[in-house]
Amino acid sequence: MTIVPFLRKVKTVLPQSVRKNISREVRVVEIDKNESRKLNRIYRNRNKPTNVLSFRYSPDYGEILICPGVIRQEAKAAGNTYKFQMTWMILHGMIHLAGLHHEKSRRLTNNVERLEFLTLEKLAGKNVKFKVQKF
Repeated sequence: MTIVPFLRKVKTVLPQSVRKNISREVRVVEIDKNESRKLNRIYRNRNKPTNVLSFRYSPDYGEILICPGVIRQEAKAAGNTYKFQMTWMILHGMIHLAGLHHEKSRRLTNNVERLEFLTLEKLAGKNVKFKVQKF
């Protein structure tokens, strides 16, 4: 999977209200569990590796840091394929770049989860079935 066309595809299936807030240029960077833990501790005050971190530096540039090791574990625990889980986490990072943060309230959590589900359905086809794994 080439990442640039994939990011464009994800962006095009998101609603315009979300899409317009995503940085014009998005870079996806793979990090290992040690780096993920370090950055998660610094920026989120959580001392464990995480699947994805997003940083919007400006309207022109943002980064999505993904940790394949964590994503692979979560895919296995949830019964999802690695490719599906990775797609979901990149989508999740893009939603964060658009300024939607599920951590702020239960209502926002529900809205973000619904947006993710509907977008994954568009990307993966109708009747997509997957399990959400809470960590």
